[in-house]
Amino acid sequence: MILYFSGTGNSLSVARVLAEETGDSLCHMADVLPPEGTRGTGEGPVMVPAKVIGLVFPVYYNDVPDAVREFLDHVRFDPSSYIYAAVTCGGSAGNTLSNLDRILQRRGCRLAYGKPFFMIANSTATWKKQVTYDYSRLETARREARDMAAVRSRTTDRSALRRSLAATVMSSSLSRALTKGFLQPSVNPSACVHCGVCVRVCPNHNITEQEGKIVLGSHCTQCLACAYWCPHGGIAVHGRVIPKENLYHHPDVRLQDMFRR
Repeated sequence: MILYFSGTGNSLSVARVLAEETGDSLCHMADVLPPEGTRGTGEGPVMVPAKVIGLVFPVYYNDVPDAVREFLDHVRFDPSSYIYAAVTCGGSAGNTLSNLDRILQRRGCRLAYGKPFFMIANSTATWKKQVTYDYSRLETARREARDMAAVRSRTTDRSALRRSLAATVMSSSLSRALTKGFLQPSVNPSACVHCGVCVRVCPNHNITEQEGKIVLGSHCTQCLACAYWCPHGGIAVHGRVIPKENLYHHPDVRLQDMFRR
């Protein structure tokens, strides 16, 4: 089973290739859990009985995204399962794979294999006025995903589970707090037409429509799916609307592919 989390489609695209190559089923992490609002009501963790588990998600702040950490808090894997990870990023994967392994080890499991995929960052357009995206990175990632022979043969290779001081500083609570402010989405009332796209693409179910208004909750993971998929510029990031020509999502992923239940 391949479990993924994705905002702009990069991780979904890699997960799809891995599913094609391995024949494993593909599932969004949120779809494994009970509906939002019913978690933590006395039920125990959700057991994922698959013997081979792939975790595919983006790198945020040189670390595991909060949404993925929360997912891992609510599930349990068989300690004998072969668990691998593919993480997508625009630059460095930081301490992501190492920290993921630590999380798994606290639950009696371990990461057998991990690989970073260097694609297109979703944060660049939030601060840069003119953005040129290197789409050749996407083809390289697709090719590398097809060539993950280690996963097919269930090989253990933990060489990518490295740590660095710079990544530790970048993923610190203070650094996260400062950076999150610059990546905080908000409704742009002058452009919002209440089409509901942001509500349906938010992987955290953090966006709702209440009394004819779009409301962003307090459980944002800064994936920026709402900003990049809105066709009307109805979502601003740190008070700035991303120009239409700078909007990015993976070209092989459709809007409907991102809709959550």
